[in-house]
Amino acid sequence: MIWHLRLLPIFGIAFLMAASLAVAKPAKKGDKKDGAAEQADYYPLQVGNKWEYRVEVAGNSAKAVSSITKMESFEGKEHPLARLEAKVNDNVVATEHLLATDKGVFRYRNNGQEINPPICLIKYPARSGDKWEGDITVGKEKGKYLCETREEIVGKYTAMKVTVTLDAKNQKVSTSYWFVKDIGFVKQTVDAGDLNIKMDLESFELAKDAPK
Repeated sequence: MIWHLRLLPIFGIAFLMAASLAVAKPAKKGDKKDGAAEQADYYPLQVGNKWEYRVEVAGNSAKAVSSITKMESFEGKEHPLARLEAKVNDNVVATEHLLATDKGVFRYRNNGQEINPPICLIKYPARSGDKWEGDITVGKEKGKYLCETREEIVGKYTAMKVTVTLDAKNQKVSTSYWFVKDIGFVKQTVDAGDLNIKMDLESFELAKDAPK
């Protein structure tokens, strides 16, 4: 099960926080694509944006706060990446680096590990019934992933559910995100065999200078 430790970073903050609890051109607001209507933003990445979640795993529950802290440049990367930090009890337990483009939102790094190629978390334009897939490498470990979308109602929100299924060494793990326009994801679940994680959004705050 070593591949779990190296490939699961593609599932993001939830998995890394759970471990703690248990023991493309950047898109701009107003850009239009081929004369189409303005693209909805399903994961706002402006510095200062903050989300508070309730995380449940293995009978434990805690509040986690995720926020975009700064834009960081990396050698070999054409554009700066948004650094997201997740805190539990005011301690940083996980980081990831994201980029929004007119093609979608991509995760490039997770807890310092390079994801190659970057994984698309949600594809633009967001449509129910879409699918995309690819190969993934984290460190020396390789796998394949499949993403599928479906529009669903989550509480008071109409969300675009994206389910990511990872297949490596004949083992499958899946995570689902429920993305909501101009908010980000309001729910995330991870099913990794005996390990099941759930994150629910309790509140969010967009930076004052973030586009509305």
